[in-house]
Amino acid sequence: MEMILLITGIFAGIAVCMATLHALSQAILLQGRARWAYLVQVLAILLTMGLLLEREVGLARLSALPLLVISTWVFAVEHGWYRIFPALVQLFAVLLLAGYVALQ
Repeated sequence: MEMILLITGIFAGIAVCMATLHALSQAILLQGRARWAYLVQVLAILLTMGLLLEREVGLARLSALPLLVISTWVFAVEHGWYRIFPALVQLFAVLLLAGYVALQ
C-alpha cells in the first residue's frame, strides 16, 4: 500500500509541476483577465508547495482552499484541452484538503 501511495505522490508532484510551468508561461504570454488568473494561480501553488516544503501541513491545508477557488477561476478562463492543467491543480487541492497529503 505504501508503494502505491508513493507512486501516486510522485505522479501528483509531476502533474502539479507541469501545471505550474504551464500557468507561468500563460501568465507571461496572455493579456487581461487570463494573465491575472494564471499569475495568481502560480503564486498560490508556490505558496502551498513552500508550506509543504517547510513541513507546515496545517497551513498548507488552509492554503488549499484558496488554491481550489483560484484553480476553478483558471479553469473557467481556459479553453480547450489545456483545461487539464487547472483540473490537476484542483485535484491536488482537494487531496490536500482531504488530508491525503501528509508528511511523515
